[in-house]
Amino acid sequence: MRLEFNTIDLDRDYELCVQARRDAYFCSFHTHDGFADFIDGYRERIRERLGQAQWHYLHVWAGEQRVGQLEFRSFSDEPETGYVQLIYLFPEYRGTGLAAGLQAYIRQQLLGVGCKWALLSVSRTNVRALNHYRRSGWVFLRPNPKHQETDFYRLALAD
Repeated sequence: MRLEFNTIDLDRDYELCVQARRDAYFCSFHTHDGFADFIDGYRERIRERLGQAQWHYLHVWAGEQRVGQLEFRSFSDEPETGYVQLIYLFPEYRGTGLAAGLQAYIRQQLLGVGCKWALLSVSRTNVRALNHYRRSGWVFLRPNPKHQETDFYRLALAD
């Protein structure tokens, strides 16, 4: 299935972005407790970053269907490393093999700007995501000191 990656139209699709983030938060922590604080200022952050080349806020389409959302940037605290904030598929598209296409897109974009690594933080209780990341080559790096329920995983971008 051919995927298209389009910059988020914040004015039209903000509520859809929040819906994706709310579901991703629940998948990660099995509760909505804390989500209101997490999402505070989200619209403003996206609006500020949309015009900056190193930030990527995208909706993913398969034909006429919106299937997911990506949020990532081409920098982090680690040298030559991009940071993935969100790889999200709407529930009806999980388990269909589309996640590999989302990760391939991120890899291509980050390699294209000189990154050698990608980094993400994932909840230890999000077993489905952890299993997918490990199968896809992501390797445990260290616990996340800013969030005691999550760990950092790193992916080598070049094969």
